[in-house]
Amino acid sequence: MREEYWQAAFWVFVIGSWAFGFAYGRWASGEGFFWELGKAVSVPSPLSLDAWWQPLAYFVLTVVAIFVLAQLFFGVGAGVFLFARGVCDSAVVFAIEDLARPFPDISTRAAWMLVLAVLILAVNLPLALWSAHIGTRRASYMWRRLRGQPVKPEVATMPMFNFLIVLAISIAAGLAAAVAFSYA
Repeated sequence: MREEYWQAAFWVFVIGSWAFGFAYGRWASGEGFFWELGKAVSVPSPLSLDAWWQPLAYFVLTVVAIFVLAQLFFGVGAGVFLFARGVCDSAVVFAIEDLARPFPDISTRAAWMLVLAVLILAVNLPLALWSAHIGTRRASYMWRRLRGQPVKPEVATMPMFNFLIVLAISIAAGLAAAVAFSYA
C-alpha cells in the first residue's frame, strides 16, 4: 500500500474512534471503564478545575500522553485511547450546555468557563488528534522496521518534528487557557 493511503487510513482511524467515543459518551451515558481510561488523555470539564495552572498542565500532558499511548500495540492504542477521549469530551459538551443555559444572563465567571471549554474542544482536541496521528505513523514506522522492510530516513524524523510543533502550539494554548481560567 502506498504511503499516502496509509496516512489517509490513519486519519480515518483516529477521527472515527474519537467520534464513536463521543457518541457513546453522549447518548449511552458513557460511564465506567472508558470514562476512567479517558481521564488519562483528556482535559477535565472546566467546572472541575481548581488552580490556575491546571489548564496549562492538562493541555500539554494530554498531547504527550496521546502521542505515547498511540504507539501501543503498533497503533491500535490510538483507537482505544481516542475512543476514551471522546467519552470524556462529551462531558465537556455537557458543561458547555449547563453554562450557556441562561444565555442572556451569563455571569462573567461562566463566560470565562465557556472560553476555556471552547479552547478545550477547538484547540486541544485537534492537537490531540494530530498527536495521535503522528503516534500511529511512528508506530507503523516501527512495525516496518521490525519486519525488516526498507524505510526512507525522513519517515522517522518527520513525525518527531511535527510532534514538536504540536507541543509548542499546545503550550501556547495552555497558557491562553490558564489566563482565561485565572479570570474566571
